[in-house]
Amino acid sequence: MGTDVSSHLYPEASAHLVRVTEAGHWLEWQDWVNPILETPFSIKYGLFHVPDRPGTGLAFDREALARFAFG
Repeated sequence: MGTDVSSHLYPEASAHLVRVTEAGHWLEWQDWVNPILETPFSIKYGLFHVPDRPGTGLAFDREALARFAFG
């Protein structure tokens, strides 16, 4: 084993890395991106559930993106 690995910012991407890292320890989570995702990430019993989708599992809600667009 070794040093515990944690994340800081961008949990949507780093969750996958922490999940597959043998020394994965802690995921810092903020739901800032949830309002613009097709399927927001879920937290159950205090645990972040990494979606079982290809890549980072991110799919953006285009209508939500348009509502938040500048200009």
